[in-house]
Amino acid sequence: MNRIMKSINHILDASTPFEIVKYYLSTYSKIIDIYKFGWGSSLIDPEFEKKKAFCEKNEIIPILGGTMFEYFYNKNKLLTFKEYLKSHNLKWVELSRGTIDIPDQEYYELVTEYSEDFNVMSEVGRKNDIKFPLLTSKDWINQSLSSLKAGAKFVILETRESGTAGIANQDGTLKKDIINNLLLEIDLNKILFEAPTKKIQSYLINHYGSKVNLGNISLQNILPVHALRNKLRSDTLLVNE
Repeated sequence: MNRIMKSINHILDASTPFEIVKYYLSTYSKIIDIYKFGWGSSLIDPEFEKKKAFCEKNEIIPILGGTMFEYFYNKNKLLTFKEYLKSHNLKWVELSRGTIDIPDQEYYELVTEYSEDFNVMSEVGRKNDIKFPLLTSKDWINQSLSSLKAGAKFVILETRESGTAGIANQDGTLKKDIINNLLLEIDLNKILFEAPTKKIQSYLINHYGSKVNLGNISLQNILPVHALRNKLRSDTLLVNE
């Protein structure tokens, strides 16, 4: 899909009813690129199929949350997961290990394997920095580079839906030195920043430009984010690119 080559607006569906989704997507489809069915919600959302079909009708990419992959991995049912993706004609997949531990070699082999049949987005970062050791700047760089080398189309930098984990601190600020070091090694266009809060969205736009890829945007915030990108809010008004 050609539109994916421009800056990305990636929406997180956190249980929005179909009738509301329909009106948002009908109105704002030109500024929505990817629609993520958060976590493993597609397994229990009675309107998943209707939402997915409406995304496709409006040329928006539907994708499942990375936790869905981890759910099937944890149950040793990755074959079932792949069959699920194919049975629902999903072209994009998010692979992650933010909750469970998957050894590096095995994870990158899975990225390569899934890249044969799908467009892979590989998430880097942990959802819980207490459970796992903190990633160093070198870790972020190596894991991102290894994901792309293994075949991922994009690297997702974790912040969760709260914007307080992974590449973000618990106070909602970003780990700026790590991001700057990461961008010395990786093309900005290959990175999708999870940016659920205005604080993160405006910082990224102000420092890396209006075309930075933003993810985990709530459906209700798609127009406010578009306004930030176009310097129509005080948070980005005075910044020159």
